[in-house]
Amino acid sequence: MSVISIYIDKLINNTFFIEVNGVRIRVYDSVYDGFKYDETTTLVFLHGSPGQISNWRHQLDYFKKLHRVIAYDQRGFGISDKPREVRFEDYIRDLDVIFNHLKISNEDAILIGHSFGALVSQTYACDRRVKGLVLIGSLAWRRATLMDKFIWYMPSIFWHRLLFTDNKFSRKIYRKLFFSPNVGDYAFNQFIEDNKEYIGKLPVHILRCEKCYEGYDASENVDKIKCPTMIIVGEHDKVTPIKHSKKLHQLISNSKLSIVKDAGHMILYEQPDALNKLIRQFISSL
Repeated sequence: MSVISIYIDKLINNTFFIEVNGVRIRVYDSVYDGFKYDETTTLVFLHGSPGQISNWRHQLDYFKKLHRVIAYDQRGFGISDKPREVRFEDYIRDLDVIFNHLKISNEDAILIGHSFGALVSQTYACDRRVKGLVLIGSLAWRRATLMDKFIWYMPSIFWHRLLFTDNKFSRKIYRKLFFSPNVGDYAFNQFIEDNKEYIGKLPVHILRCEKCYEGYDASENVDKIKCPTMIIVGEHDKVTPIKHSKKLHQLISNSKLSIVKDAGHMILYEQPDALNKLIRQFISSL
């Protein structure tokens, strides 16, 4: 049995902490933000790596008026604790713990994951019956790139300041890698302002934690997903290209695929209205 505590009295910007075996996970729950709901459907948002709750700003502001909304900083990210060792199974267990302590039934939960958060969501849904699943820029497989290996195995003095602090080079890389060339500067600048100080302060061992799911292959398990699934990807996504979403659509029997124009990997910032519309239409269909 996990040793778990919930600290409702330590609200930080309407968030609180749930502790799992000594690791504190920061959680946002719209119920504690003063919202009341007549039905039990609950939207659970899981950010990417190295993301945080604020990446969902446009979705939380929109959906908390309609449904109960949960978002949390996954272990190692945001202001959740940053343990030295992380296993992929820890992220699955954390979600179980959050559901248990907030008294959320799996059957009432719609998991909405972006990038790494989508990978956690689809893995969770393989063995648990959830109400629905929204995968945004997800992966069908994971193979280390040359950049991954550089970060994982080279001393951080060679890459940390260059790639993970706010400078002209990192901005150029982020703009090219994460955003559609058709998106204006507003969305990119908002992303930078939300994340530049946070990413720059992340410890090196967290920046290397993606190694914990190296070798992932969706074909080994996602055919077990039976819940309705919406798969969304930006047409210019370079991080999780369209081929991944098409493969997931092929593997998950009860799924629909939507490709969003003029969006890259950070569709949450680039096309929030289009994304919210797709999610709302999916929820209405359940």
